[in-house]
Amino acid sequence: MGGFAARKCLHVVEHVEQVLAIELLAACQAIEFLRPLKTTKPLEAVYNLVRSVVKPWDKDRYMAPDIDAATKLIQEEKVWKVAKPFMDHYHEVQSLETPVHSPTSVTHSSAPRAKKRKNPFKH
Repeated sequence: MGGFAARKCLHVVEHVEQVLAIELLAACQAIEFLRPLKTTKPLEAVYNLVRSVVKPWDKDRYMAPDIDAATKLIQEEKVWKVAKPFMDHYHEVQSLETPVHSPTSVTHSSAPRAKKRKNPFKH
């Protein structure tokens, strides 16, 4: 039963890679619709990588080769290699992590203590 579960897990991972590839292609096509506007440098770098293997859709065509090419970019970690330097630079520039002030993120040790009210009935 463990072997079957491992094979099934492998199929799930393969499908997730394909879904990510389709999402990547859709995002690049969306950027295409907004041209001549530019997006951020990291997104432009990923966009250029994708466009180096998949041309924009300007007419209907069979999409399987494009999906396979984008999936291969993900499997070979090329998207990661393009995005990682931008992520590293971002973390170098950020000297301290921005604190999140949320009522659900407060721990008991750092929670502000409520002020005690005077009891008007107590003498």
